[in-house]
Amino acid sequence: MTDSQDSPDSPIRFGWYIPTHGDLTNFADPEQFIPASMEMFDRVALAAEAAGFEYALVPVTPTCWEAWISTAMMSARTTKLKMLVAARPGYILPTQMARMIAAFDRLSEGRVYVNLIAGGNARDLASDGITYSHDERYEVMDEAVQIMKALWTAEERIDWRGKHYQLEGAYANPKPYQDPYPRFYIGGESDAARDVGAKHADCYLFWGDTPERTALKVADVRGRAEGFGKPEISFGMRLQVCVRETEAEAWDAAHSLIEGTTDRQREVRKTWRGDSQADSRMWELTQESRDNDYRIAPHLWSGLSTVRGGAGLSVVGNPEQVAGTLQQFIDIGCTEFCLSGYPHDEEATRFGEWVMPLIHARNPSPAETGEPALAVAD
Repeated sequence: MTDSQDSPDSPIRFGWYIPTHGDLTNFADPEQFIPASMEMFDRVALAAEAAGFEYALVPVTPTCWEAWISTAMMSARTTKLKMLVAARPGYILPTQMARMIAAFDRLSEGRVYVNLIAGGNARDLASDGITYSHDERYEVMDEAVQIMKALWTAEERIDWRGKHYQLEGAYANPKPYQDPYPRFYIGGESDAARDVGAKHADCYLFWGDTPERTALKVADVRGRAEGFGKPEISFGMRLQVCVRETEAEAWDAAHSLIEGTTDRQREVRKTWRGDSQADSRMWELTQESRDNDYRIAPHLWSGLSTVRGGAGLSVVGNPEQVAGTLQQFIDIGCTEFCLSGYPHDEEATRFGEWVMPLIHARNPSPAETGEPALAVAD
């Protein structure tokens, strides 16, 4: 691992994942499944907090426990960990969502971030009665975020006349604890996602890909943000991680996760994607790398994406190798990592003890170096 030339201009942030659909150690063996429960949520959240992660992401598919209730419970049982919770177009009115987020923010004293999610596969969307097309969901999201931000910053009631919402005398009480409101996150591969993210998000989280392809995405979203008069936006990666003391142990652990999985599981995975361009990219990576043990780079492995949807690209290796791979993303402008690994409490502890110190030592913040922040060159 070679030294980078400059420290990043933004602090390195780490988030972890709470598997509210249940945890596991093998995708093929039901006996190794760890059911969702408050005890398991506590165990993962407390492990992530102790390991030094700043925030926790929770999923929102129908197989998951309801995110707002679950994170509220976890927030009350932790002391520092922030909760990255989904705001989804069409599910909750923006006025009510603004009140929910602000109340969470106040009661937790600033321990909530907002994750903008427009997608899902067609079957899941239909089961919830969401009938908007792909781009319409982003239209609704754009308008909803505008309304929430207006409610949080307005001193008086507001009226709104938009394409999807019409409001008279709307207000939100309380106002957020964070000034002027919590951080917004988003991901996605489509033009619609990138436009909304460039306009509204504080951090754009890309799902895993090669550093070279990710660099192109960073440049694209940064250009869109500048076009919206919003030059300050950070970038991050949503990745799996499998770190062990030796490289051989790490690869054995990674392969053991999908050992015994069936052609039927892979066929179900193949047809799960719907209109999610981000998830389609995860599947493409498996096809591009299947003749190389699903390795798209020396320590980037797409094997999990053969049997599960979502952000499945894994960083696999010993602590130095994992840190070195993440450094490649830092060097192209990604300063946040929202990570997960199996089982989630144990992997959070390993990453926090073995990898996080290497990353922080290599990328001191401007406050630690005493140097002013450096602008990231286009």
